[in-house]
Amino acid sequence: SAGLDQREAAQSILKNNLFGLDIDDRAAQLAYFAVMMKARQYDRRLLTRGIQPNIHSIIESNALGGAYKLAMGDFLLSKEHQETLNYLLDAFIDAKEYGSILCLEKRDYVGLLRAWNLTASQTTENLNLTLWFAAVEHEIPKLIEQAIILTQGYDVVVTNPPYMAVSNAGAKVNDYVKKNFPDSKADMFAVFIERCGQMAKKNGYQAMITQHAWMFLSSFEKLRTKLLAVDIVNMAHLGARAFEEIGGEVVQTTSFVIRKSHIADYKGEYCRLIEPTSQQGKEDMFLAGENRYAADQSNFSKIPGSPVAYWLSLQTVDAFKAKKLYEVFEARNGITTGQNDLFIRYWYEVVPKSDKWFKCNKGGSFRRWYGNQEYVIDWENDGFRLKNFRDERGKQRSTLRSIEFNFAQAITMSRIGSGITSFRFLPNGFITEGASNNIYFKENWENLLAFLNSKVCDFILELYNPTINVMPDDLRNLPLTYLQASICCNHQVNKAVMLSKTDWDSYETSWDFKRNPLV
Repeated sequence: SAGLDQREAAQSILKNNLFGLDIDDRAAQLAYFAVMMKARQYDRRLLTRGIQPNIHSIIESNALGGAYKLAMGDFLLSKEHQETLNYLLDAFIDAKEYGSILCLEKRDYVGLLRAWNLTASQTTENLNLTLWFAAVEHEIPKLIEQAIILTQGYDVVVTNPPYMAVSNAGAKVNDYVKKNFPDSKADMFAVFIERCGQMAKKNGYQAMITQHAWMFLSSFEKLRTKLLAVDIVNMAHLGARAFEEIGGEVVQTTSFVIRKSHIADYKGEYCRLIEPTSQQGKEDMFLAGENRYAADQSNFSKIPGSPVAYWLSLQTVDAFKAKKLYEVFEARNGITTGQNDLFIRYWYEVVPKSDKWFKCNKGGSFRRWYGNQEYVIDWENDGFRLKNFRDERGKQRSTLRSIEFNFAQAITMSRIGSGITSFRFLPNGFITEGASNNIYFKENWENLLAFLNSKVCDFILELYNPTINVMPDDLRNLPLTYLQASICCNHQVNKAVMLSKTDWDSYETSWDFKRNPLV
């Protein structure tokens, strides 16, 4: 389209258009090979032309500092270029740890590279300087070239970044990310989303495939706020099992394109491909044009936490204008003992009516309205032993959340589950463990429980948090749409609780068991 023949175009692309950087030498070699073979497809003599693509395995400056800096005092570079080179020698220490997330100052690196290449003839009069130059003449240009790659702007930035919790990285990466990427520090893929956005020019594009957690979880809310300031052009929301090589539900992905611009009322196109359970099924749905949505991303900010909820109707978005649960009720998580097998028992394992063991609410399987009351917890002397439970280094092992609500009635749910959530009435007398989330109330709990066990609530919780963990913040931000209608279902809810209690008490694992109903 630019008027070049195939050979000229291939050479131009290698020289001017493609840039790559990796921390792994072999990955860079494979990329180099793939790009050169692709270019040779258009130019059979390419390998003899001496053209080198701009693909680099990042190198470190650890061995290039110290004495080399001192020698540069006699070296024929301008003061500005010497200062810039010294800056790079410091900046690329341990560069293999950081790779392309390194943030460098904007400086005249192109001018430095040009000046460096002109200095070879100026070193011949000083033998010591000549030996020094011979040792670094090939390494320094590589440092400068990777600095250029990291700081120049791009029309398109493309990558499949690493997926790893930053807390699992080394201490150096951990500290660097917290300092330079505080809004995306939870995971490396989120750090790369932010870093790639920095690399793109104004009106440029970034195209990535990442885990989809950034679209929903509260730990990525600040990152979402940044992304909603630019345009999401399109997205293929793949979900789990998008690739045959990766099984299970853990890796749930989304592929998207972002443009570094902001157009009012812009509607991106989104493909929701999370339902098919195979790579082929997702591909077929995509090519058939099914489950496609055009969404104005400004609507996302109308929802607490600004999740990328592209599939919501305008009517559903309007529902979030209702009062939130935290404005009326208190949602809390329970105690983490630090060692459940020491502090928690089944109720039938201990002496009944003891001053040591108290009723404990501890999650459980799917069950609505009432039930899952099976455990007791060691709370002797107001939990003295648990409150003072420490490891061998003296560090507190237990976390005593919400103990001010001990023994209060509540609506409870199992924090960890898969699929449809279930909420239950919890009578007075329980201490809650961390596997449960509780909602505490003073009155009017029946309508709330009915709402929590509805499809509407399940739909919204899936929007807030598509993982198997429901957090208290997810509950706090539920819009209580039922408050806008004059609905009273106290009788129906109390009947449901009573029926569920009768059913629960028909099992011997209930402490209110009297006899089997068949008898």
